[in-house]
Amino acid sequence: MLILLNILKYLIITIVLLSVAIFAFIKLAPTFGGSPDAQSQAKIAASPNFDGNIFVNQVPTELSTPSDQSMLDSLLSLLAPPAGKNPNEPLPAITLKGVEFNNGDFAWLGHSTVIFRLDDKVVLTDPVFHNASPIAFTARPFATTATTTIEDLPPIDLVLISHDHYDHLDHRAIDKLAGKVEKFAVPLGIKGHLQRWGIKDTQIIELDWQERVNIGELEIVSTPSRHFSGRGLTNRNSTLWSSWVVKSASTSVFFSGDSGYFDGFAKIGEQEGPFDIAFMENGAYNEAWAEIHMMPEQSVQAAIDLKAKRYFPIHWSKFDLALHPWYEPALRAQAEAKRRNVTMVTPLMGEVFQLDAPPKGDWWAPYLPK
Repeated sequence: MLILLNILKYLIITIVLLSVAIFAFIKLAPTFGGSPDAQSQAKIAASPNFDGNIFVNQVPTELSTPSDQSMLDSLLSLLAPPAGKNPNEPLPAITLKGVEFNNGDFAWLGHSTVIFRLDDKVVLTDPVFHNASPIAFTARPFATTATTTIEDLPPIDLVLISHDHYDHLDHRAIDKLAGKVEKFAVPLGIKGHLQRWGIKDTQIIELDWQERVNIGELEIVSTPSRHFSGRGLTNRNSTLWSSWVVKSASTSVFFSGDSGYFDGFAKIGEQEGPFDIAFMENGAYNEAWAEIHMMPEQSVQAAIDLKAKRYFPIHWSKFDLALHPWYEPALRAQAEAKRRNVTMVTPLMGEVFQLDAPPKGDWWAPYLPK
């Protein structure tokens, strides 16, 4: 009995110490971000998208929906990925040379990171250049034949952040970009994260849905999406999530961030469209997340709703964040775009292109499982 009591005592001590260590890590590690200051809190409290406790979507949204996938199946897929879930060899990519980046140039750097230059302003979306997790050795990107680093990028006039999840808001990337970026545009509440990471208040533009601002000749609009937020254990939906519209005199761009399908896309299309190109989430989907992420067919439909002339699927082929094979989003989106007569733009990661000659095709085909 005494031995059992001693074992129990040491077990309790271990659990307590481990809990304290986890709590301290979350509180002290900068990657978890910061809290809104008084100015942000006042703006949050006045937002029609804040219910007094949390931010809410424009339509009822469940984070978890019924699925045929059991918890055991999901766990086994994560611990022992089935064939085709991850690439078997490095995926093709090109290193972007920022000094050669001209007006009208666009490039996709993987996942939701897109860079483009319009009216002499360089815009970068959701810059994630490291892993998609607060723990350094987890959620690492797939291997590629070439890599574009922050040092390769041209000076950035504006960084757009869609929400504060780790695969969209990379603490280490923000730290490295601090001296290279003129302005950061973020949804309500995310200013606190950037402030903790040393970004100056004068660099941060914090917007609610439907608010707009001008950066030089560019008009920037924060538009709704259907998702959620949170970087810690207790701050879910304490910050807002957004899609973004960028308009120059000649070109209109839509960037979806993360979103489930909803009628908001059609409303944005009516209010802000048509768009010359729409960068749409297409990947990391599952029946269990059906209201907060889009299936590829919904992603194509959303581009149609937005009145986009060109559909560019993003949020795939960089991280293993779902149970589907890494290439499946491209195959399904390509089939649906063809069926719906939608122009789908599919460059290599890092490949620079202009809208009058967008890359098409299926670069992923040689990398599919044999």
